[in-house]
Amino acid sequence: MKIKGGKGYTLIEVMLVVILLSILAAIVIPRYAISTKQAKVQACEMQRSIINKQLEQFYFVEGTWPLEDMSDIKINSNYFPDGIPTCPIDLTSYVMKSTPFHRVSGHREGDDTHVWNKLTQ
Repeated sequence: MKIKGGKGYTLIEVMLVVILLSILAAIVIPRYAISTKQAKVQACEMQRSIINKQLEQFYFVEGTWPLEDMSDIKINSNYFPDGIPTCPIDLTSYVMKSTPFHRVSGHREGDDTHVWNKLTQ
């Protein structure tokens, strides 16, 4: 049935637009989610390296390693003026392992919490 004046879209045209938008969304949304996870993993690794650098600096200035929970370095604003960052993936605190190298290598849940394969499962 035609509308008087012939202005407007047919049902087929509207359905084609909806189908095309659905196909584009099916392609874009998963890629966006994966790249967001990758960015968070990279940010986590960068923050761990910054914390490790500050731990070394604390050792060279103070002559001793900070406590495992890093409570003594948290209160010193020379090292982390805005506070020690948390993991962008799960917002947990970083924990220093005192043996063997005094490094932040993981979180409270363990060293392999942010392996990329676990995020894609």
